[in-house]
Amino acid sequence: MKSQWVRTLRTGVEVSSYFGIFNINIGKTKSGSKFLKLLVGDRTGTLEGRVWDSALTEDLYQTLSLGDIVIIRGSVTEFNGLQVNIDTCTKVEKDQVELNDFRPCTDKDTAVMLKEFQRQLAEVTTPPLRSLLENIFNPDFLNDFSRATAAKTIHHAYGGGLLEHTLEVMSYCEKIYELQGEAINRDLLITGATLHDIGKIWEYDQECLSFNRTEKGRLLGGHVILGYDFLREKIAQVDGFPESLALHLEHLILSHHGQKEWGAVEEPHSVEAVALHYADLMSARLNQVSKLVESYQGSENWTNYDRRLGRSLYVPEDLKKEKSS
Repeated sequence: MKSQWVRTLRTGVEVSSYFGIFNINIGKTKSGSKFLKLLVGDRTGTLEGRVWDSALTEDLYQTLSLGDIVIIRGSVTEFNGLQVNIDTCTKVEKDQVELNDFRPCTDKDTAVMLKEFQRQLAEVTTPPLRSLLENIFNPDFLNDFSRATAAKTIHHAYGGGLLEHTLEVMSYCEKIYELQGEAINRDLLITGATLHDIGKIWEYDQECLSFNRTEKGRLLGGHVILGYDFLREKIAQVDGFPESLALHLEHLILSHHGQKEWGAVEEPHSVEAVALHYADLMSARLNQVSKLVESYQGSENWTNYDRRLGRSLYVPEDLKKEKSS
């Protein structure tokens, strides 16, 4: 576990802690000596790092890679912002640390979310769907699922984001069923919500600090196709899974983006598919706009224009006061 978070560091502090490596470059002083320029950080932020010893610079440049976890010892100084002058930098194995300590991570309690997720799973009572979910969400898979990101950018783009987003979509779907569920197969809808983004586990490198897309994610059509293939494999493992039920569940995965230009293989053609699409869109959009407003640092009451949203967003005065206090 980290002992010193980036957001707590101040000029003059002696550092001895774990950090992730986000960038590595060689620089030269005015006298021509080489030094190492690093961008290091954790889930609370990043700062520049410098190695001034030329021999250590060469050694670290050859041995460190982006995404490595290291123990840094040094001191914090001020030069165009905080900077840590590094005396030693030792690489550690990733299985010795919690990766979500070194990258953006959900601010929600994962244990609480997992408990609610499992509670909602238990309410799916249709035998083949229940068997399918129990087969998929064994303890090891559930652990990987709970730590995963839902994206590299845009929405829920942090460790635990996939669980957070999935739980939101499940909750929206439950509310849709309560309000307008006369024609909805509830268990089918909730199962679709649970599995709609499951392919993101393989679309993104879940061991990477920056959640880069994998080769499989780039070459095989992203999480929609990966999730569809995974679902078909798991359905085949459930004895007697009804063909019609499988067909409609697969349609939920392939259509949940709503429009082909948004990445849907097919547009929604069932009431459950329409409900899932709008539940997914609601969760994604609200997270997207909330994070934009929360991260805004300007003096005006409006964020800069966001090209993905196609608009600026209003920042309430009380939120600005809260952030500045």
